[in-house]
Amino acid sequence: MNNRPLLSVVIPTYNEEEDIEECLKTLYNQDYKKIEVIIVDDGSKDKTLRIVHRFKKVKLIKQNHKGPGAARNLGAKFAKGEILIFVDSDMSFPKNFLAKLTKPIIEGKAIGTTRETEIVKNTENIWSRCWGRVRVRRKESERAGAFRAIRTDKFFELGGFDSRYGYADDQTIFFKYGIRPTVAGGARCYHKNPETLKGVYNQSKWIGASIDNNLLLKIPMINLFALFIMVLFFPLSIIYLSLRKCYKNKDWEIFVPWMFIFITARYFGTIHGIINKIYFNKNAR
Repeated sequence: MNNRPLLSVVIPTYNEEEDIEECLKTLYNQDYKKIEVIIVDDGSKDKTLRIVHRFKKVKLIKQNHKGPGAARNLGAKFAKGEILIFVDSDMSFPKNFLAKLTKPIIEGKAIGTTRETEIVKNTENIWSRCWGRVRVRRKESERAGAFRAIRTDKFFELGGFDSRYGYADDQTIFFKYGIRPTVAGGARCYHKNPETLKGVYNQSKWIGASIDNNLLLKIPMINLFALFIMVLFFPLSIIYLSLRKCYKNKDWEIFVPWMFIFITARYFGTIHGIINKIYFNKNAR
């Protein structure tokens, strides 16, 4: 037991007063006890810091608002553990999560891992339900490039996370080197979806502003044309995307009017984000 490596859990926070307490409680309740928790606050203006101060063991670092990628990199610099864990403040975890997540790394079978499944924990909320009851399934984890755990030496060797990817900064290593994390069998976690239309819009805006790998979107005339097409055909797009989302979620009870409203917020939030990225080079949350 004493030979287990120290895990450094890095959590970026930005106005997370509603969720950070549950996140920390479930981390300190893990079966795997040899951990340090590092919170990097990204300029919160609510009660986040006041809540964090209740947890005496937490190592707290502050930065100006630069986004989660920069916060994760900063937290990693202060980490003492052999393995870095990256989670979000609106996540919570079963007791065996850290043990399951790091098992392939500790056994020398992987340099980094990701969770197997990510379950939505607030499906009683209608807007969260529109996102879906499961955020990430096993098949999606196998295709994704988001690292939840990685050997500390490898993280720095590969240059850490790149903030220009915005919402997808935790996929930096995959984007740059084509390296995917190993799916850690049995590693299940819970994640909260936005609960208001404003939250849906802002999340979609952030995702839209993080579209950085599509070379076509870097050509000015194509940028303008693509945005024009998206606005022109939005009625048909809303219908199609609503049908597609309900089919994927296997949830037709919310098709009218909730899914139409939800998809409209997502659609125009995404357009807003693309405009922010193209014309203002802005992709922070």
